[in-house]
Amino acid sequence: MKVIQKTEDILELDDREEGSFMAIIFTGFGVKFLGFIVLIMTLGLISASGVDRLSCKKIERTIATCEISTSSVMGLVKGEITSIEGVQKAKVDTINSTDSEGNSTSKQQMSLVTKQENISLANRFSGEDVELFNKYIQTAVGGLIIEKDDRLYHSGILLFFIMFSFVAAREDINILRRKLIRQNYVFDKNKNILTIHKNWLWMNQVAERSLSEIAEVELKTVQVNKTEDDSHTYYEVCLLINAGDILCLSSSWNPGEQQEMADLIRRFLDGRSESIIND
Repeated sequence: MKVIQKTEDILELDDREEGSFMAIIFTGFGVKFLGFIVLIMTLGLISASGVDRLSCKKIERTIATCEISTSSVMGLVKGEITSIEGVQKAKVDTINSTDSEGNSTSKQQMSLVTKQENISLANRFSGEDVELFNKYIQTAVGGLIIEKDDRLYHSGILLFFIMFSFVAAREDINILRRKLIRQNYVFDKNKNILTIHKNWLWMNQVAERSLSEIAEVELKTVQVNKTEDDSHTYYEVCLLINAGDILCLSSSWNPGEQQEMADLIRRFLDGRSESIIND
């Protein structure tokens, strides 16, 4: 906050958080970059989530015809439908491979067995599904449907990530807002009025308060804890109003500059103590 005009009867202050053009650009870029990551994460989770369905119908006592259908993009995009004739049983295949570091890895996947071949269902279905299918093919009649729907799971991950990103970006958004918003304060003893002009892009607001309402000038200390290892403190010059309201004029990381500004306002209003109440 800086002094625009100071006379015996007029004190005009301009409040825009100090910061270079590049600082504003970098802060805005950081917020946009996090938003871009959220967008990519959102698109990835939406495209990956969907429904896989295995539906079977008995054609003989221990033989079934099955159909495999898939969908993606939260179930909105339908994939291929594959029909498998003469299914006699299901089994679990173990696939051995190596990772990028050369370590041995293995995974299990479900296969449907016919007289001619084994048809892999990749890793969409589990060993429990194999047991369920084999029990059906041996003892049950009618049809069987096994459905794997991971939309709720992916939606939960997405919601958590969005909430985490919002919390992480909240302080950066506040910093960017303070860099862009301009507030002008005019203390006019002749009119006994404090006039507040707020300008930001298309926004232009004007508010007035009576100087006689101001009971005290206070320097507040605000502690922000992002994590256990990442915290910082900034300082606000605030006016205490008789009705119990608090009107904060400016915030800064520099306590010395803020104290000087609080002293200046206090002296201008006359009859105020030179000391500052620190929270």
